[in-house]
Amino acid sequence: MKLQRQLSNGEWMRIEETRVEEFLGMCEQENGWSDDKIVPIFRATRPLTRDEVLAALAAGRKLRSGGQDWYDNCRCAEGCEARLAARRATAPPVKLVKCSCGHTIPSGSVMSASLGSSCPNCYDRLSM
Repeated sequence: MKLQRQLSNGEWMRIEETRVEEFLGMCEQENGWSDDKIVPIFRATRPLTRDEVLAALAAGRKLRSGGQDWYDNCRCAEGCEARLAARRATAPPVKLVKCSCGHTIPSGSVMSASLGSSCPNCYDRLSM
């Protein structure tokens, strides 16, 4: 199994083949079961087994891999890009709107100005 670990900047880096067993062991120690879901070990009623760790990672779950930092996570590297592409494909398309200033922007970014609607850049220019 190919794994990735999360860095402190939020990016994911592939774990070398020689260290995969080490990270799987950390995932076993740092995760557990409670009320039929995977939780950090301090909330768990029992730790995960190696088979449960492998199944969770193969299913696309992120698991804690040590430490108390927000970024101490592991995930499966195989198929991650395909899962991400599938998630993006199911996201609703962004609705674009043409403002009075002439720019076309996402509808959530439209600002109301005294002369009609405006994009954020033109709004800032108008307010000077």
